[in-house]
Amino acid sequence: MTRRRTIEEHLAPVPASIRRDMLENRNNLAPGAAAVIGRFFAIVKKRHEPIEAPGAESFRAAASSESTLGTLLRALDRYAPDVSTAAARQVRAEWYSRRSGKTPDQSQSAPSEDALIASWPPSWQAMYPFLRQARIKGSSRKRYVASISRCAQIVNAGGAEECLTFYTAYCLGEAFKAGEGDIRPVTIANYLEGLIALGKVGGVSAEDLDGMRYMREAFRDEAKLGEKLKVARINDLMRKGGFDYITEVIGDLLLEADLLPDHSARKELLLQMVACCAVDMNKPARTGDMSRWSIGSDLRRERDGSWHLVWNQGKTGRTTEAGELWPEIGEILDELILCGRPSRLIHMRYQELVGKNWLTLSETAKPSKWPSERIKNAIGVPSHDLRTLAADYMRRHNPENAARVIATHLGHGTLEAGKEYSTDCKSEAAVRAWQKDRQQIAKAI
Repeated sequence: MTRRRTIEEHLAPVPASIRRDMLENRNNLAPGAAAVIGRFFAIVKKRHEPIEAPGAESFRAAASSESTLGTLLRALDRYAPDVSTAAARQVRAEWYSRRSGKTPDQSQSAPSEDALIASWPPSWQAMYPFLRQARIKGSSRKRYVASISRCAQIVNAGGAEECLTFYTAYCLGEAFKAGEGDIRPVTIANYLEGLIALGKVGGVSAEDLDGMRYMREAFRDEAKLGEKLKVARINDLMRKGGFDYITEVIGDLLLEADLLPDHSARKELLLQMVACCAVDMNKPARTGDMSRWSIGSDLRRERDGSWHLVWNQGKTGRTTEAGELWPEIGEILDELILCGRPSRLIHMRYQELVGKNWLTLSETAKPSKWPSERIKNAIGVPSHDLRTLAADYMRRHNPENAARVIATHLGHGTLEAGKEYSTDCKSEAAVRAWQKDRQQIAKAI
């Protein structure tokens, strides 16, 4: 008959201070806690990992079930708070995915372009070769394919016909408005733009395409009316303190994250929200670009601890950069990738993540709108409003030169792309010039 091991025997591989605390509370230990925590530290020692920052494989090997992993994490949180459990988040996700029968990769992977086109109605698929051969930028074709695929979902669900006409565009617009996701009028116009491009190269009659263009412009006009809502949002943000308010929110979120276990999904989300807000304060990027940044290429950390940001914009195809990020932003990025691990391991952790997505810290990326949604959850406005807010600060500071500075800072391909900002800058400069002239006139009288 096999003799059951005592608590002292189970805890023999555990560091002395942790072992002493657990033995003093032996009557309050959860069933199996001593066994799993002893097994865990034995594995960590065998793998020669830092006790303060064990890897995912140690958690995976120590816990053969989801409940055992939970027991281990609760015991570490109670008796070994200096041991980072950040790597266990990946292991927990694996157990959660098994509940639904999906692997994490299956649940997050995006369909290929061929898979998207295969879902189109037959007549649209027949026109695709002409779109592929058209003399347009690869990024534009990719954007058109994505837009057309969204429209195909509506057609496949019976919400519109596949013929490219005014009525089809109208039905698509109504379906997008009625669906989930709060799709903006300008986004619907962009979806229709993809279909119009497909129909133009695919031989659709000019009359039918003009009908679709009419609906596209109608949604763009609706979007312009919606700009008034953006102005109200930004004015409200300015009344709260503008960027000062955002820094206060960042501080509150960091404090909340610091009180959570390292393996907590909430802590991961909070650090991601903070990173999105902080980087957008430094250099406001388009949300689709931000979702795709990778560590080591777009976001690069130097040996001196400074972070640098440079990336190729999906919309313009141009490269833009923030240069060296503010030191405070760099500290937040360090915290994001460490997630509770000791700061002395930052260089090792960075090297582990080179080539990975900066938000997921994995090979997969978040959906394009995800950063903007997280920013809105944090401060009440989407990320694009921060681009407008930054432009407003620059315009008020130096209206004479602001138009070009804004175009560079926001990554516009041309001054025409920021026409609205240029007009505001000219108006502000004219007002200041007139005020200056009035002062000179008053002195002369």
